[in-house]
Amino acid sequence: MPKRSQIAVEDPLAPVRLSPVRVNGSDVPHKAIEILGDDGRWEVVNIHSPYYQLIPNELMSAVTCDILEASDLTWNRRGSVWTGRYFAELFCSDGLREVSEVGDALALGLRSENSYDGSCQFRIVLQAWVLSCSNGLVSPRLFSSFSLRHLNGSEFDVEKAVSTIAEGMSLLEVIVPRISALAHTPLTIDLLAKVARDTRLPDREWGHITPELDGVTDLWGLMQKITGRLTHHGRGRAGLLAQEAVGDYFLDGLAQTA
Repeated sequence: MPKRSQIAVEDPLAPVRLSPVRVNGSDVPHKAIEILGDDGRWEVVNIHSPYYQLIPNELMSAVTCDILEASDLTWNRRGSVWTGRYFAELFCSDGLREVSEVGDALALGLRSENSYDGSCQFRIVLQAWVLSCSNGLVSPRLFSSFSLRHLNGSEFDVEKAVSTIAEGMSLLEVIVPRISALAHTPLTIDLLAKVARDTRLPDREWGHITPELDGVTDLWGLMQKITGRLTHHGRGRAGLLAQEAVGDYFLDGLAQTA
């Protein structure tokens, strides 16, 4: 099988369109997703079923802005991820929750994402930001999300999405005692080995994380080093998915055990 081609388009909001698909000179019901490249030529991103509904990143970004403006919080854009197929925007709000146990605070955050290759739905994901170091905490098991499938007839319910965000501050309350539990769990060699084994992070990531563990004495400190690496040096969507897996593992796994 040939390697998957890279889509080298600098602008995530570049024009995108549906195009017919022909096989051996005959039309088929499938749809091709094409994006306008930096060189002015249309490039095929992927082939989808005839029921696929194209949601341009431009529309995703506009709907996200509508949702954030309708909430009671003030939001600032923190960054973005664009691979040519997948686009995500990350935001941080002024909704804060103090975590006195670790001398820090959490801010309610949000990630909006969309794909052209079918790798994910148009999704709004709630998360938290650790303010002292700007680390992102994402746990699908603990935080709410709202999505729209790429199917004809699907519509994004802005009102429901705003309602989901309104519940975000109460979700931070669930995380606080779990952070406290992690902070009270001593980090041992055996526990470090277990985390390395269970999280299955690539060796290259541990090569950067391990030198930073000097002075780390508990599980919360370990989680901070791991999420710090993934937040600031994660690669594309794989880095975001790794953040989710690590968040679930620590906040809904080890914290419960602790």
